[in-house]
Parts: sequence; structure tokens; C-alpha cells
Amino acid sequence: MTTLNTEEQLLLNSVENEEWQTIDNFENSKAIYQDYAKKYLQQQTIEIVLSLEDQEKLLNLANNLGQSTSNLTKEILHKYLQGELIEKTA
Repeated sequence: MTTLNTEEQLLLNSVENEEWQTIDNFENSKAIYQDYAKKYLQQQTIEIVLSLEDQEKLLNLANNLGQSTSNLTKEILHKYLQGELIEKTA
């Protein structure tokens, strides 16, 4: 007989104690959680350092638009990268 490690033994005990439940519509639930995982893994975090003045402007603008600063920043960067925002010339 194969010897189980601690984690495997705990899992076996859990199954034997009938602590597991069948999930209705398993394939649907599986697809939903796979989609969550895929979207999570596609996200990347970029940290930026802003001056206090720029932070305050961004926070005020986000508040006026009813958005989080994170979503507003993401939206601004996306529009800029798509060519929808252009730099003002003097």
C-alpha cells in the first residue's frame, strides 16, 4: 500500500467524512471559474509615481466623474494608446 503524505491524508479523510458536495451544473460552473481565472491572469499591474499635484487632479476628476482613480487612469491610458487622446501643443 502507498504511504500518503499529510496533505493527501487530510484530503482522504475529508472525502471519507463526506465533507464534499456535488456541484449542480458542474460544466457551467467550471466554465465560469475558468473564465475568472483567465481574466485574472491577463491582468497586469503597473505602478506609477505621480506628483502630489497630479494625484489631486486625478482624484478630483475621478470624483467628479463618479469613477475610481484606478478606473479613470486605466481609461485615460487606454484612450491615449488607441490614439483617441493627443498631446496639446503650445
